[in-house]
Amino acid sequence: MVKNRRIFCALLGLLFTQTACSNGVRVDYEEEFVISETAQLENVRVLELDTNDEDNQKVLNVFRGDLKDGVYAYDENKHKTYILINANTRNYADYSFKLDKENKILTLFYTTTEGSVTNKKTLFLIESKNKHPFEEIKLINNGNDDGFIGVYTN
Repeated sequence: MVKNRRIFCALLGLLFTQTACSNGVRVDYEEEFVISETAQLENVRVLELDTNDEDNQKVLNVFRGDLKDGVYAYDENKHKTYILINANTRNYADYSFKLDKENKILTLFYTTTEGSVTNKKTLFLIESKNKHPFEEIKLINNGNDDGFIGVYTN
C-alpha cells in the first residue's frame, strides 16, 4: 500500500512538472528587450518603489491634488523619470517594460479591469547613468495605445 502511494505521488508530481513546463512563459528575443528590477540594458534600470517610504512620499507630492485613475509621469532630470499608476476604481496589473533601441521608445505594458480599489498607487523609477537612451515613453493598456493623464517636470 505504501509503495503504491509513493508511485502514485511520484507520477502525480511528474504530471504537475510536465504541465508547468508546457504552460511556461514564452519569451520573444527580438529587437526589444525586457527591463526588470534586476536587469539593466543600455544603462537603464526600472525599479518599483515603496510608496510608503519617506523619500518616495516626496516624489508622490509632485503629483499634487486629487488624482484620477491613470498613469502619470514626472521627469526629475535627464537621468530619472518616475511613473505613477494611480488606481481609485480600476485594477492595474501585469506591468512590463520593453526598450526599442532602434526607435528609442520605452514601452510600458499593463492591463486594467474595473474593480473597487481604494487609492492604490504604484510608483516606478526609470533611471539611467547618462541621458535616457529613449526619446519617448509609450503606454499600452490591454493591447491598445494609452496616454498619460499628467506629465510633470522639474
